[in-house]
Amino acid sequence: MITASKEGRRSSATRAAARHCGAAVLAGAFVCGLPHIVFSQTCKPRHSLPTIVLKDMGACNFDPQSLSFAGDATEQALCLMRGMDASRNLGPPLTALPDALANRVGRATSLPTREILSTFLSRQDLEGDFAAYLWQPVSHADDNDPDAPQARYFVIHDTSGPNYHHHDFPEDVDSTAHLNDLKNYFCGDGWGKAHVVVNRAGDMVLDHDFSVPWRETKFERAINFAGALKGLFLHVELVQPRRTAAGHSWRNDGQTPTPAFTTAQYDRLALLYAIASVRAGRWLIPAFHAAIDAHIRNGHDDPLHFDVDSFANSLELLMEKLQGTQEVQAAHQ
Repeated sequence: MITASKEGRRSSATRAAARHCGAAVLAGAFVCGLPHIVFSQTCKPRHSLPTIVLKDMGACNFDPQSLSFAGDATEQALCLMRGMDASRNLGPPLTALPDALANRVGRATSLPTREILSTFLSRQDLEGDFAAYLWQPVSHADDNDPDAPQARYFVIHDTSGPNYHHHDFPEDVDSTAHLNDLKNYFCGDGWGKAHVVVNRAGDMVLDHDFSVPWRETKFERAINFAGALKGLFLHVELVQPRRTAAGHSWRNDGQTPTPAFTTAQYDRLALLYAIASVRAGRWLIPAFHAAIDAHIRNGHDDPLHFDVDSFANSLELLMEKLQGTQEVQAAHQ
């Protein structure tokens, strides 16, 4: 595992460890990184997960033959990027995407080059985390069957915890170690929930490279597909604590901090989206966990209170920075 700070700063000891570790991988999880990380944490479920049998193909009408949801890439994003309404039911599809997404989703146009993105990542001190793997493809469906489609969906989640119940969120919710310590999200046994977890300060932990097929939604695990969806979705978790909404029992977790996600998280999410899309050769289709599992009993509500415009703004800002990197490189040639 390698963690990456928002400012891209690491100690000299960490840099040395990263150089010695290189590309070492254990069961799909990176085990190189900060010296204080405890690698013994195991996350493999002790019991088999419940069997999921779908009654329909979900709120966005998935086609098992084409391995895609209904409509073109934009229509799919409009359906998949919707969260829960005030009644905690899935809201209606979006009516439009912000320009930063509408002009890119599903297309190969406007993708940054691997070279430019690699330079940017190096300046962020993310060589070992992400730059080293830019020239590798993303996962394929059907558990990395080379004849199956490449990953198409960039699924956004939140951790939905820790749950403070009736207690107030701490004033330092965006920096407190209890909540943001990435040791809590790294799994040394290779069973991390998502590909990447981003805490509220913008630090990241990489549990699975984007080339590793993984499943984090009930929909993907449904026996209807016989494992064919494993590798079709890439998963990113954003750390978000919850608390009990006013007037509800302690089991409720419908209240999030304000804002629900930080600017640092949106910035990192945009960077991860660009990395995955560059490796896929086209801009992936963003999706919410809530929309994918909407028709499944006990489906999830995350990412709760996600602001699509903030994500799009972070993506636009990233593209401007990458353009600046390209111009600087050209000036020195």
